[in-house]
Amino acid sequence: MIPVKIICSCGQKYSFDVEPVGGKMPVPVFCPACGREGTRDAEQIIVKALNTKTQPLPPPAVNTLLNSAPIAPHLAQALKDAVVQELAAQRRELLAAQHTAAAELTELARRLEAVQTPMFERLRAYEQRIAELEKELGEQSKENRELLKMKIDLLREQIEKERVTSSRINFN
Repeated sequence: MIPVKIICSCGQKYSFDVEPVGGKMPVPVFCPACGREGTRDAEQIIVKALNTKTQPLPPPAVNTLLNSAPIAPHLAQALKDAVVQELAAQRRELLAAQHTAAAELTELARRLEAVQTPMFERLRAYEQRIAELEKELGEQSKENRELLKMKIDLLREQIEKERVTSSRINFN
């Protein structure tokens, strides 16, 4: 198995282990973010891994020579370059993630608006109907009071008639 690590041109990193067939990828590979084919990149990594041969450690005299040579500034610069490249790749990933999140938020806001608008319309219609019913109820209460007053007045008139009639009748 050969570990393969690929950085797509979109900035997405992905990795996997593969057992090459004839020094090549057994199946095509695609970037999980943008869908770009990465088979060629993976095969180049496989070729390098298969052609790389481990070299024995140099004799101690060479180590001493390397330690005494002023290569530290070059190594520091190479390390700085590697860090800057990694930070740039991470920044691209973060910007892509931010862009995706912004698009998702926009879509969610649109969907929320689509759901809220009919709901607010129904709520407004319900409130209007409640106001109409309350008005009708108030009018009916007023009518009922007037009817009750009229009924009371009629009963009083009947009572008065009964009194007048009963006062005329003598039970002698």
